[in-house]
Amino acid sequence: MCHGIMNNLRYVPIGTFLLCVGSVSASEVTDEVMVVTATSYQTKASTAPASVSVVTQEDLALMPYNNLADALTTTPGVHIADLGQGRKGIEIRGMDVSQSLILIDGRRVSRASDLLGHSNIELQNIPVSDIERIEVIKGPMSALYGSDALGGVVNVITKPTTNEWQGSVRGGGSTVIDESGNTANIEVNTSGAIIEDKLYLKVSAGHAYQGLIKSRNHEHETDIAGNRNTFVDAELKSILTEKQELDLFVRVGENETWYDYIPTSGDGEGLKTRSTNVFDTLDYGVTHSGYWDFADTQLRIYGSRVSQTNEKNVGTPNTANDVDEDVIDGYAQFYAHDAHHVTVGGQCSEQRLKSADLTSGKDSADQAALFLQDDISLNQQLSLLLGVRYDDHSDFGSHVSPRAYLVYAPSDNWTLKGGYGEGFKAPTIKQLSPEYLSVGTGRPFDIRGNEDLEPEVNKSYEVSAEYRSSQWGSTLTLFQNDVENLIDVSCVEGCSGRPQPGKTIYEYFNINQAEIKGLEWAGHVALSPAFDVNMNLTLLDATDKDTGKTIDSKPESQAYLALNWHATDQLITQVSMRYTGEQTYEDNDLPSYQVFDLAANYKLSDIDFSMGVSNVFDTYLADKSEHFTYAIQPRQVYLNGTLRF
Repeated sequence: MCHGIMNNLRYVPIGTFLLCVGSVSASEVTDEVMVVTATSYQTKASTAPASVSVVTQEDLALMPYNNLADALTTTPGVHIADLGQGRKGIEIRGMDVSQSLILIDGRRVSRASDLLGHSNIELQNIPVSDIERIEVIKGPMSALYGSDALGGVVNVITKPTTNEWQGSVRGGGSTVIDESGNTANIEVNTSGAIIEDKLYLKVSAGHAYQGLIKSRNHEHETDIAGNRNTFVDAELKSILTEKQELDLFVRVGENETWYDYIPTSGDGEGLKTRSTNVFDTLDYGVTHSGYWDFADTQLRIYGSRVSQTNEKNVGTPNTANDVDEDVIDGYAQFYAHDAHHVTVGGQCSEQRLKSADLTSGKDSADQAALFLQDDISLNQQLSLLLGVRYDDHSDFGSHVSPRAYLVYAPSDNWTLKGGYGEGFKAPTIKQLSPEYLSVGTGRPFDIRGNEDLEPEVNKSYEVSAEYRSSQWGSTLTLFQNDVENLIDVSCVEGCSGRPQPGKTIYEYFNINQAEIKGLEWAGHVALSPAFDVNMNLTLLDATDKDTGKTIDSKPESQAYLALNWHATDQLITQVSMRYTGEQTYEDNDLPSYQVFDLAANYKLSDIDFSMGVSNVFDTYLADKSEHFTYAIQPRQVYLNGTLRF
């Protein structure tokens, strides 16, 4: 296998009404966004064989975002889960954070955080000033992308490099009203041709700071951890011939996070303790692209090295960990008999963990795969995508993941879609190791592995209808995930009272059968040339079929509403509301809450400013229920500026 190669539903009428109105009269369709993630080649977002949401630069201009999670807070079907002390993860359609595959220009980012307590370092080292758009594919994409795509895929598309040298400087920050926790960020990006039409270079560097935010109700404890992140990356593109390109990529980063707590037992009992974790990361990649007469080809070798260390001012530091990953993948794409757009390829990956917590001191897992995809044009209005992937895992053997998706576009305004897909994900090294305790990464509890875990399998169905015109658009999607052996966590030690690192122990276990079904609706309306409204709604029902209980930490509803005012050609303002519905946690019902934001963007030819107030009414979850184990960002005033040159 790879080891040798690597070597080392009450709201339904709203969406239905808006969809049905479109059948009365059709109007001119606006220019459409093109996407690549659904098929691995460029296609229209509306007719892509998948549920696709796209976050554009215009969307990002009205967000106080400093990482990928911040940029997806308003995307339908996406829940930004809290992993403890303010660290975030991306959940798609009720699936877990580890089941969302993150890509940058189609390249998988490190999943080392799965072995380091969901530290979310994979969301930090992304140059936000270099983002062209973000494509979110909802539903299992394992047939094309393999493991980790059980819930969906997030692909960050960066800006292309041209012959002309250009660059930008982005900087700013925020201040939290009446308490500590200010933020600051700066990022520099430049790109251009070293040799015109032959050799291109792109370099980015950034630094971001988040001050620690103390708990309002528990002295000497932390609501949101302090965080400091620095990275530098470089990409080199060489045009070898008219038909061949070679790309080199490297990124180095350091992420530091710190939080306070008071141990209630063991080492340092009763003393204020500050735990500081440092993650040193190295990512690399080499890509060869060929554009031949018979096919387009791509071969990539890439990977990452992540080292985690811990320090405490009281007591014994947590064990250091090293996670290495290497991946080789490639594909060939070609047309067969004009109507068939065929993609065939394979992937080989290996992940290695070194930790003193493991009996042997280290462990590894590798996986190999072959996949085939055929996008068939049945006629001008109807297409059918068929795909299948064969995986062979070092611990769990072989598995086949099929996919079928039908797209029907009877007119320029209407698109109807539907399909079935499966996803497969084996437990990680950490999840399978009962002697390995995931500690000290910003959560209020520790997690222990379970050697009896089985791989997760998601069998997913969806159907959607979309209407779009120059004045308004609406999309309604129904989906259902039937998940076998869904991996969850349950408290097994120190479960009474507030969770405490080093005392409260959770353990992984399989939910034999889980059903996660729901509805997504998104719409936009141009009220006038100056005013438009964006809105979306997600309803979710996540149930453990064995017990009949609702699965924890899955909000039953989410909604977003924003009114945009295009005051001038340069100035856009926005008032918005984000709503999170009721959810359960440890047999406790958590109430719904909403967050209101104000934002503005002022753009000139070479510079633009984003400013606003987030969480205007300073929503604090602990005031709504003592059972919330996390906090959201308090009210803050922010200002960011970008200078382009």
